[in-house]
Amino acid sequence: MKSADRTRVLALDVRHSRFAYGLFEGPKRLLDWGISGVPAHCNDRVAWTARRMTALLKDFSPEVIVVKRPIRGSKTINPTQVPILDSILQVTQALAVPVHFLEIEDIRAAFRGFEARRKDDVASILVQIFPELLSRLPPRRREWQSEPHRMILFDAISAGLAYWQRTPPQ
Repeated sequence: MKSADRTRVLALDVRHSRFAYGLFEGPKRLLDWGISGVPAHCNDRVAWTARRMTALLKDFSPEVIVVKRPIRGSKTINPTQVPILDSILQVTQALAVPVHFLEIEDIRAAFRGFEARRKDDVASILVQIFPELLSRLPPRRREWQSEPHRMILFDAISAGLAYWQRTPPQ
């Protein structure tokens, strides 16, 4: 039996035409991370996502997938995001990889002790924990600015870290 500190967890954050991932091996080791965006010339975002996700799962062999649960029916979820998420869930089911959903409140609670109130605060904390992310840290966002494109990466990694706080190693 594999020890919990060696368990591979693939954390995802899914958006309209891209998703970000962070691969953890145990709660303190971030093995890989990235953003996969659907190419502009692609006519089938869902099929492209399924192929990309299949490749990631075969390359990384995670024991569990962690996904922030989208808030359906709210202004924060784009309805076009749902088919992408459904495609990912079909792939994980076909490859028999369990999926664990986290509520947004679970992720916020994981960073409450750090007094992180904004995504920028969470990203800064993640850079302190995983210094290898420093080059990806976007500048602090002003209220009138849109969210930086690479913030999705920190959203995925924050979900992974929140998972480990909710499910401590044994």
